[in-house]
Amino acid sequence: MADRSLTVEIVAQAAPVWSGPASFVTLPTPGGSIGVYPRHQPLLSVLGEGRVRVQSESGDWLAIHVEGGFLSVDSDVVTVVTDAGQVLES
Repeated sequence: MADRSLTVEIVAQAAPVWSGPASFVTLPTPGGSIGVYPRHQPLLSVLGEGRVRVQSESGDWLAIHVEGGFLSVDSDVVTVVTDAGQVLES
């Protein structure tokens, strides 16, 4: 998987929250957390309230609190549209 990465885009109603490359992402859904690696199958889901955790290509983690919304995974792009989001300390 070293030859591919994800592009993560997290946007709220008011403004973009965070975007950048990642090697792995976990996202809260009403049914529990899901993990997304590069080459993940396309997916469209409701987003639950909780933390999106983004692992950078160097292995560092970033946490972003989201308050519901939707998520989409397509062609190594993870898009999160949330009611409100805030970057937390790693």
